[in-house]
Amino acid sequence: MGLLASNELDFGTNFIETAAQQGCGPIVAPLAEFLDKSGSTLDLRSQVKICRPALVADIAHFMNVCFGRFPGIIEHAGQKIVAQEAREWLAQSIDAFALERTFLNRLHIAAGPVHRQIGQNRVNALIDGQSRSMEMLATSDREGCAAGAAMAFALDWLESRPLLDKVAMIVGIEAPPCFLPRPSATATLARNMSVNPPIHRAMVFGRDQMLAQQRGLWQIIAARHTALLNE
Repeated sequence: MGLLASNELDFGTNFIETAAQQGCGPIVAPLAEFLDKSGSTLDLRSQVKICRPALVADIAHFMNVCFGRFPGIIEHAGQKIVAQEAREWLAQSIDAFALERTFLNRLHIAAGPVHRQIGQNRVNALIDGQSRSMEMLATSDREGCAAGAAMAFALDWLESRPLLDKVAMIVGIEAPPCFLPRPSATATLARNMSVNPPIHRAMVFGRDQMLAQQRGLWQIIAARHTALLNE
């Protein structure tokens, strides 16, 4: 098998592996660890008592601000993706994220308002900017960009979902199952859609830029948490 054909076969695997490497996982993991430890420790420091509910509220609030409205990233992308092989993946993803959106709305209400910190207005502007940038990627007219962005978003959402489950447990609501396509299905779609170099490049661009925006969003939440913890 030639090198080009081999690379095409490997693209799906590379797509999901890169999403795992460049996604929100390394940022989300310490936040999840803090919620676990602060819920079971006997540490009664006042700052920990403040930071735990503040982090819970931040996660619920900012995730809902970015992803709790309709239409979302996947719906926007669905208007731009014309490939027939993407229909089943899109249908499952749209239905699944409708449930995720309801979950986010409930989470936001249950978690209550955010803990206001210095620079809150700047943070709100940054979050709004992240949301607009993600929407621009999902509505790109460049063939393959919206698909790459939507698939990266779905993959990265699966990485952050366990943290949302922890938040749900803390605020006393039941987290529903997540029905987004499994990474293997997304890998297959990425492989099947990467039919020529321009689309391949556009999918990579959409993926990488979406992951960068996702990381930026979680970095804002993590930075607020660190700043409050260190006060």
